[in-house]
Amino acid sequence: MLDNSRKWRPEPDWADALLVAPSLRIRAVTGLPQHLVSGNIERFLARHGLGTDIGAFGLASGGRYAVRVARDRLLAVGVPASECPAGWHDEGYAVTAVGSALRVLEARGQGVRDLIARTTAVDPDNGGPCAALQFCGLTCSVYFHGDMQTLRIHVDRGLAAYLWEWMERQPLLSSRAGGG
Repeated sequence: MLDNSRKWRPEPDWADALLVAPSLRIRAVTGLPQHLVSGNIERFLARHGLGTDIGAFGLASGGRYAVRVARDRLLAVGVPASECPAGWHDEGYAVTAVGSALRVLEARGQGVRDLIARTTAVDPDNGGPCAALQFCGLTCSVYFHGDMQTLRIHVDRGLAAYLWEWMERQPLLSSRAGGG
């Protein structure tokens, strides 16, 4: 019987996954609580003390923040489930836990701008209000975290291995001549 699973490499061990180059390090961020919030997001932000949300190539800081992923939808990052239960809330918003649905990759270093130039046509200096954008041919939520040399990418779990392998093969990270 034909075994199609032999065509693909196994998924990385995300806890130890690391790509290193002279100007760039890419790793997976594990254990990060993530919740999709739909509806009255202003009330959600106020209720959880998150201030404002960030869009494409915006700068998030700290362990708790909100990322805009659509007109009336955001991704709450770092808010534990004990403070943010799933379901409908009387304040006018719904919460869905999505931590196991999205992988988070973090690229750090001076080569982040070069990586961005290879993955999207969006200008990182004029990103826009929504963090969801085409990144390496995939819809990902992309923003800076902590400083302008640390890029976070939220990608659908089923596509994370593809994105990881694509990054491995880039001249920025590849040890092969010509970038393979």
